[in-house]
Amino acid sequence: MPFLPQGGLEVPAAAGITFAPDPDHLAASHIVGLAPPGSELHPFTMIRSALLDHARASGDRIFAVTSAEPGNGKTHIAANLALVLARIHPTALIELDLRRPALGARLGLPDDYAGVDDYLAGECPWSATQARIQGLDLTVHRVRRQRDTAEALLASNALGLALHNRQAVDTGTIRIVDTPPAILSDDLALIARHVDGMLIVAEEGRTTGDALREIVRTISPVPIVGTILNRSISAPVRDADYGYYRNGSGPA
Repeated sequence: MPFLPQGGLEVPAAAGITFAPDPDHLAASHIVGLAPPGSELHPFTMIRSALLDHARASGDRIFAVTSAEPGNGKTHIAANLALVLARIHPTALIELDLRRPALGARLGLPDDYAGVDDYLAGECPWSATQARIQGLDLTVHRVRRQRDTAEALLASNALGLALHNRQAVDTGTIRIVDTPPAILSDDLALIARHVDGMLIVAEEGRTTGDALREIVRTISPVPIVGTILNRSISAPVRDADYGYYRNGSGPA
């Protein structure tokens, strides 16, 4: 039985899709998580190793990626980290920025199936929002369209049920959550109550100490398991380096 969410999209009730990413589209979006070993991939594999070590030691499995403000690179970080994780470990990438969704466009996902926003609005089951990525143990749950009622949707019990769904728990799936920026609303605080730890993306020369302290206050008592310095201006640029992850630290 199909359902018809707001906007007139007809989608099979419990389907989701299977998707093969277009390498050219990923390259144009600076998504390198499927690339062969090299200077662009290496920072993400280092972060992956540190995060897996933390997960094995702590039992944590749900990690949100956030930043102080838009444009700091959090979606870029979340997408690439999820892709490199999925090369060796079951992974889910979940978008929860309902105000400015970008993940679907970055990955080249179609827009003719249900999204996380539809699920949170009670218009479909969680399984209908998944895009299973061919060749990887990865499912992506992207937001289909911008929602003006973001805070009400994120405050619903449905969010916790999705992030802690039985299949993910039973398989030990690591869930990477792409969140809204911290300083624009209280959306991050609503999400933080459902995650095990936070990865904070800071942009050198732009992210201030006050902004980082505001993130810590917003997510407390959720621990910060890692910080990533994005677009560093303090390290030399290699020809193959397009400007991301020149310096950074993995989970503490």
